[in-house]
Amino acid sequence: MVFGAPQPPVVLGDAPVVIGRAGDLTIDDEQASRQHAVVEAGAIGDLGSTNGTFVDGVAIDTAPLEDGTVVRIGDTLLLHEIIRIKGRTRLRPEAAPLFGPSVALQAIRGEIERVAPRHVPVLILGETGVGKERVAEAVHRASGRKGALVPVNCAALPADLIESELFGHVAGAFTGAKDGKPGLFKAAEGGTLFLDEIGDMPIAVQPKLLRALSTGTIRPVGATAAISVDVRVVAATHQDLITQAMESDRFRGDLYARLAGWILTVPPLRERRADILPLARRFLKAAGADPRVSPDAAEALLLSDWPYNVRGLEQAMTAAAVRCEGTRIELGDLDEAVAAPVLARAPESDAADAVPIELIVTPDEVPDADGLRRVLAHFEGNMARVATYFGKDRRQVYRWAERLGVDPDLHR
Repeated sequence: MVFGAPQPPVVLGDAPVVIGRAGDLTIDDEQASRQHAVVEAGAIGDLGSTNGTFVDGVAIDTAPLEDGTVVRIGDTLLLHEIIRIKGRTRLRPEAAPLFGPSVALQAIRGEIERVAPRHVPVLILGETGVGKERVAEAVHRASGRKGALVPVNCAALPADLIESELFGHVAGAFTGAKDGKPGLFKAAEGGTLFLDEIGDMPIAVQPKLLRALSTGTIRPVGATAAISVDVRVVAATHQDLITQAMESDRFRGDLYARLAGWILTVPPLRERRADILPLARRFLKAAGADPRVSPDAAEALLLSDWPYNVRGLEQAMTAAAVRCEGTRIELGDLDEAVAAPVLARAPESDAADAVPIELIVTPDEVPDADGLRRVLAHFEGNMARVATYFGKDRRQVYRWAERLGVDPDLHR
């Protein structure tokens, strides 16, 4: 898969594939050599290119291609993926609310299409921040159910009130209960109840949830009779419920069996790197920033392991949008931990670009030729922004450029 100007995936066979401006896999990149690198027998080798070939951030002569390997050739990024698809897997294209073009998410969307119309409980598994709530929303949307999607964070509900919150209560059921309350099951009538962090549900409430799932009825706290509810339950957790059930008695095995009518496992972002840049651009746009990302910044994003997954990526891009002063996200706009692998190999002149421009060229002094070039490069030749930086009129900046022999057009 090629990242630059986005291109469709390229399937590698047994024959050698030369990559370059005039290769079997042609890339339109002035920083790439005509025949830059070759892929053969599960490895990539540099062909004596001018600017070198980088694998997972390191310059190489030859290196193996593993699943998720990030290759940089010039300003073009390539992602090597080993894709294994089972015979009955459905692949469905990117669609709201579950964004991401990776094959892994295509397969999950295919599973959602298969199971959503059925009245089957769904259990969504995955690390914190992978987007389990988006999967639950996609299940609800595809279910055709007319009621609402009602999300519940089981970890946030007070232990002494969770039963009342879920099943409701009648007036006088406990101290302070002056009026009755229908509860979240009733709020989701005809729709979907999303029980997030189900692994944190108190063990005392689990038998009552099991009964509700088994019988389609609930009994509000203080009530003498059960009432029927038409609710589809979707649950999610980052915990190992089987281990909890078998070893710690923190989760009932019979409840797990009932919840796991269909299991959807969302892989972490580091295992679906094809989603990283499209999601990053989406988050930048949502933050009101230009969604363009420089090659260095894009490479750093692809190389990060994203321990907090999509949630961490969203936070990183929101912060980068705040830092950005140009028209695209640069390496210096990223958090230091994310930028580190690419920043570490940058020449001193490039590394200096990550330093705030104010520390390189003082804005309240008349610049020399080198200083003016640096500011022009920083703002990508935008004379209005350069003038604002120096607190001058654009005509003054043009006069400086003419006197110093600096061509602003070279930086656009």
